[in-house]
Amino acid sequence: MSKSIHGGCQTSIARNGFGPFSASASLPEAFAKVVRAFAHKPGVIAGDQSWTYQQLDRLSDICALRMARIGIERGHYVGIHMQRSVHAVIAMLAILKLGATYVPFDPAAPGQRLARQAANAGVRVVLVGKGEDAPEWFVGMTLSVGAQDDGEAIDLPPLQLHPLELAYVIYTSGSTNEAKGVCVHHRAVLDLVQGAGYCGFTQDDVVYHGMSIAFDGSTFEIWGSLLSGATLAIAPHGLSLSGICDLVEQRAVSVLLLSTGVFNAFGRDLLRRLSCVRVLLAGGDVMSPVTAAQFLEAGGQVLVNGYGPTEVTTFSHCHVMTSPAQAAGAIPIGVPINGTAAYVLDEAMQPVPLGQEGELYIASSGLAQGYLDNPVLSAERFLPDPFATDGSRMYRTGDLVRQVPGGRLDYLGRIDTQVKIRGFRVELGEIETCLHSLGAWVDACVIHIGDPQTSQLHAFCVPEHGALPAETILLEGLRRRLPDYMVPRRIHFVDALPLTINGKVDRRALAARVTTTDAGAEVKPSLHAADPLEQEVLGVLRRLLGDPHIEAGDHFFEAGGDSLAAMRFCAEIGASHAIDLPLAVLFDAESIAAVIESIRQRKQVSRGEVSAA
Repeated sequence: MSKSIHGGCQTSIARNGFGPFSASASLPEAFAKVVRAFAHKPGVIAGDQSWTYQQLDRLSDICALRMARIGIERGHYVGIHMQRSVHAVIAMLAILKLGATYVPFDPAAPGQRLARQAANAGVRVVLVGKGEDAPEWFVGMTLSVGAQDDGEAIDLPPLQLHPLELAYVIYTSGSTNEAKGVCVHHRAVLDLVQGAGYCGFTQDDVVYHGMSIAFDGSTFEIWGSLLSGATLAIAPHGLSLSGICDLVEQRAVSVLLLSTGVFNAFGRDLLRRLSCVRVLLAGGDVMSPVTAAQFLEAGGQVLVNGYGPTEVTTFSHCHVMTSPAQAAGAIPIGVPINGTAAYVLDEAMQPVPLGQEGELYIASSGLAQGYLDNPVLSAERFLPDPFATDGSRMYRTGDLVRQVPGGRLDYLGRIDTQVKIRGFRVELGEIETCLHSLGAWVDACVIHIGDPQTSQLHAFCVPEHGALPAETILLEGLRRRLPDYMVPRRIHFVDALPLTINGKVDRRALAARVTTTDAGAEVKPSLHAADPLEQEVLGVLRRLLGDPHIEAGDHFFEAGGDSLAAMRFCAEIGASHAIDLPLAVLFDAESIAAVIESIRQRKQVSRGEVSAA
């Protein structure tokens, strides 16, 4: 067995032990074994409908044949433009059965951004759900995917695929204003879910599917479920925290993956409703020790803090907790999962002693092949592994960690300007590049201010010749080009950016300006609030959004709100007044005043003052 250095101590690389099914070369081959074993078992549940493994197999065969007739074949890249759904699952299976590679697109992302991604991948065909319109940004062919069997005859011989053929390409944020396509092969996905000792999927599990298919967390959900004979329970779009609990209880969910930001937003009462889950995993950001302890105190069985870049296929490290005492203090990112080695190195690429800070490099069977059509960047991030003898590679994460005895890693932060927002990786340089495309700036800088409970981006721009453009126009321009989680909360216009003694932008000084003049300002009662309810709502929103100037006439999202802040708001106000406050109240309201009126009506209904009608 080969040896690898983990931050200065010698330890052997653990390799995967597979579950009830023998090792497979590809995802379709592994799925075929599950179909033979569990043909009539529900494989997917969505709403009041369910599909057995046999039905999923047949529907994906039909879809694959239709794609083959229009020329899709092995090695092609095929787009999927859908919300999470059974149609998306069928599309993935169909594409892989042809030996092609699926490229998921998030319908909520700006069309210009998706068009560039499709062009980069050479996507000529995009699959959409039955009854959905073709995306306006796409100029190629679209094919509709249905979940109804029309009785079509099937003749689709299985392909013998190599484990290192590509399964999917997922795009992540890039510093040059162009997202990077991460190329993930079949073996990487198989090793992630079939050797998941931190979770241990079984045929009796019900796995919650709440991640966007364009986010690599969906890899864990979809393939962890489908390749173990479990049932995948698809969550509707836009669920509140209470709605997540409802679905968990309704479907008896046993494996639940949440983005860390969403997990941190749960209060003690809602966490009690998740205690029936066998394994709750959270990943994508820094886990709150308070929330972790509350979950385990509320009866939670197993809580996993998961860490892993998209380039290492969802998870490379996990920290498993089963008692509140394990959540005392900062939560570690844990130890490498099976088939993975962690190197903590200094600037000279040498292992640092235990307990000292260093950069994390990951060697793994789950390593991506690189970035699509970007050999230069691939060579910068995917390096030869100097501690291996088989010519394998390692990935440079850019994360600072510290290793303690036993191999556990503590996360310390980033060495560059890459941050996590609501579980999504964001290159601040990409936002800065977008800002430069929207105006004539002497300089521009974007900073991240956050902790496990709040996370904000703030932009600082130095205008040319004293010109001062409208902040609202700039923010609207950014919204057309970037996903909502990458749009700064505020754009501050300054005469010059502060510099450190080394001549670099002093980001700490910029953060101090925000915390002393905006986000950290005292939240005072509104001068215009009409009653205690309005006072309370405005106070909660000002605290959540870090803006002491929000008034009832403002619009929640224009005031800096996002889906995560909406979840926190609905959970807090709902608990305070013993009402169910769905996210739709915020999404549909024309102003915060309308939100307040909706809360008032729901309170009256709950007290029986008016009929529910």
